[in-house]
Amino acid sequence: MARIQVLVAATSPDIEAEGIAAAVENCVDMALVAGRAVPIADIEALLAAIPRDPPRVLVLVGPDHETEFAERRLTGRVGLVVIRVGTPFGNLVRTAFNDIGLQNLLDQIRVLAEPHGVAPADVAPLGEDATMPADGPLLRAGIAWLHATLRHAASNVGAAHGDLPGLTVAPARVVEQLDDATSPPDDALTEANTALDKALAAAHARDEPLAAVVSAMELTDLELRVLLLALAPELDPRYQRCIGVLLDDLGRRVGTLGLCAGLLGDPVDVRFQLEATGNLARWRVFDMPGALLPPADEPLRLDPSLVAWILGDDDALLRDARIRRLFRLAPWPGAALIDSETLRAHAAAVVRQLATAAQSQWLLLAGDDGAGWQALLELGAQAQQSELLRLEGTRIAALDANDLEDTGIRIGRAALLADRPLVVDLTHVDADSDDTLRRALAAIGRTGAHAGVIHADASRLARLLGAMPFDRLPAPPLSAATHVDALREAAHTAGLTLSEAQAAHATRRFALSIAGIDEAMRLASSTATGTPEQRLDHFLLACKQVASGGISRLVERIEPVFSLDDVILPKDRKDQLDEIVDNVLLSDRVLTDWSFGDQLPYGRGVTALFHGPSGTGKTMAALAVARKLGIQILRIDLSRVVSKYIGDTEKNIDRVFEDAQRSGSALLIDEADALLGKRSEVKDAHDRYANIEVAYLLQRMEAYEGLAILTTNLRQNLDAAFLRRLRFIIDFPRPDAEARDRIWRSCLPAKARGALDDAAFRLLGRRIDLTGGHIRQITLRAAFIAAAADKKIDLSHIARATNAEFAKLGMPPVQLDTDVRKVA
Repeated sequence: MARIQVLVAATSPDIEAEGIAAAVENCVDMALVAGRAVPIADIEALLAAIPRDPPRVLVLVGPDHETEFAERRLTGRVGLVVIRVGTPFGNLVRTAFNDIGLQNLLDQIRVLAEPHGVAPADVAPLGEDATMPADGPLLRAGIAWLHATLRHAASNVGAAHGDLPGLTVAPARVVEQLDDATSPPDDALTEANTALDKALAAAHARDEPLAAVVSAMELTDLELRVLLLALAPELDPRYQRCIGVLLDDLGRRVGTLGLCAGLLGDPVDVRFQLEATGNLARWRVFDMPGALLPPADEPLRLDPSLVAWILGDDDALLRDARIRRLFRLAPWPGAALIDSETLRAHAAAVVRQLATAAQSQWLLLAGDDGAGWQALLELGAQAQQSELLRLEGTRIAALDANDLEDTGIRIGRAALLADRPLVVDLTHVDADSDDTLRRALAAIGRTGAHAGVIHADASRLARLLGAMPFDRLPAPPLSAATHVDALREAAHTAGLTLSEAQAAHATRRFALSIAGIDEAMRLASSTATGTPEQRLDHFLLACKQVASGGISRLVERIEPVFSLDDVILPKDRKDQLDEIVDNVLLSDRVLTDWSFGDQLPYGRGVTALFHGPSGTGKTMAALAVARKLGIQILRIDLSRVVSKYIGDTEKNIDRVFEDAQRSGSALLIDEADALLGKRSEVKDAHDRYANIEVAYLLQRMEAYEGLAILTTNLRQNLDAAFLRRLRFIIDFPRPDAEARDRIWRSCLPAKARGALDDAAFRLLGRRIDLTGGHIRQITLRAAFIAAAADKKIDLSHIARATNAEFAKLGMPPVQLDTDVRKVA
């Protein structure tokens, strides 16, 4: 088809005229006469030079009184279309369109230049050199059918009775259409319909995206044709122009449901069939809210992400703004640390079961080791050469209730069409979000997508899934030996070698998940310098830092500074402290290797009570035990744990024990009688809930598998049921003279001492009957007194500090003979 010859003329130099000329010059189906906007005086000469065969259009730009005169002079010219545009541009066109805009003006030029309305050439087939998106047999047949359908419809839109398609319709034309609303299909349309049916019957979901859409959404022949008609504006701009003509409005480039229904048969019957199946609305095929078909006159736009995916963009569905923030894009860590032949085969089997479950729709991955499931799934996906869709439960829980249904459908749709295993991680989602999670999982389930769900509590998962079928895999995903091997592999990657015994000890000490081991490895690798011993220290420090991350403010973290040698106790009590250390270090051998754990359904942890007067070294001993084990202490802050609100104390206690278990720390409960006082007779609600708190703490301690140390000054105030659950009860007596002598020596550093010999320490041990805590306070005060006098510590400084401490305690002062020789 020859290009339209367009002459743009202005009554005076005008920016609007130049803009129109530039737009015409950029159109491939138009040729701008003279290459610019010309003065009106040049019109006659330029028109005479233009051949009459191609369509000719004159655009007059300027005030009405000037352009009207030029138009009258051109009346009677054969094959010339004259368009007058008033200034400023866009306000008036003689075809009676207001605010027509530049694009619509160009469309008018095309339509008015064609004497028979829209000719078949306007929807000519795609040329051999054209690139077809996402080439596939079903899409090729669909585009051929689409082309034949629009061509047939466009050929029946005539220009008789003075019609200007898309602009004006004569009354006679309306009457003619009402008298005969149907027209027989031509041979090309019949052949295209047959070819599309054959391609649909032969299509396979794995062959091309469009076939996957038809298969996953179970689209009928009619629904496929509606989808293709809605896809037309995305395929070729000529289809957009054709739709504008068919809608009798060139300003519209997207079809409507009414137009599609009219092209496919009786509009009422077509709509009834679409509503009966409901697939297009249910799967959110159209870009509009809700699960209903749009009104007949609304633009029928396809969901943009679905369009892009059909046309070959593999990641388009996951870039959908409504769901992309819900996915974790980076792989879960740890897969490389467990990559053994046995585990790889097991992991591949898990992923296959996840993707191809015959009956069950959901796969429950329950147990405390959520990170282990994540690493195992990543390893299995690598073995299967597929990629996981990782859905973050915490982000689902934050969704608005009104978006849950739509979001769930889009998630399930993405998983089905992309044919990727879907895993929902609910590891860190609390129970307050259960209603939101239940509705979101139900929406995903209605799509028929298979998915795995990771959570510690299998019974809670079953409640969330409701009546949907599921299978549960046995937990845990990774054995203790696998964690040890993973720690050794991580150490090797960080540049050092760990023996199996060292790795087993570090695993018990820090209780790291696979993800935590991976994080520690990366942290240690950043500082992998120095001697092997230094690198080992860096690695263990990294493990400790990772294990301690996220500890709540309910506890105080304490790094042990005392050793067991600093603790001064009678030998039998000192031996019990060593026994506590052995119970922790040798627990695996006794409980697992020797099977004593089979007799202990609970109480596998080590619990000890240190009781005695204030200042006798109970807290010091707890810190010394922790240092011997190479772990840190988490001391409960009672002011934060105990709450006046019902149920909050139990939640806080649970959080404290979880922090200690996860970080591999020892738990210290100072003044334990404040939490574990004797349960009283229930006289009111306060008594009842106080007893519940004590009972819950008893249960939680039995389930705890680490080291817990409790201290109290008043053993008699503790509940008897609690004492039965303790493995060690150690009495810390007031120190005798010999013990006080040793305490004085340990509290006074040698380089700070003045004239203090053995006789002086024996004197202090006999004359000052105080516990170690008070002695430490005295020595600290004496040190500052001596420093102020610019001297080292002697008996005179200690005497002043001692009497100050006695006064603080309400005790009479003591006289110390500073001449040690008299009392030696």
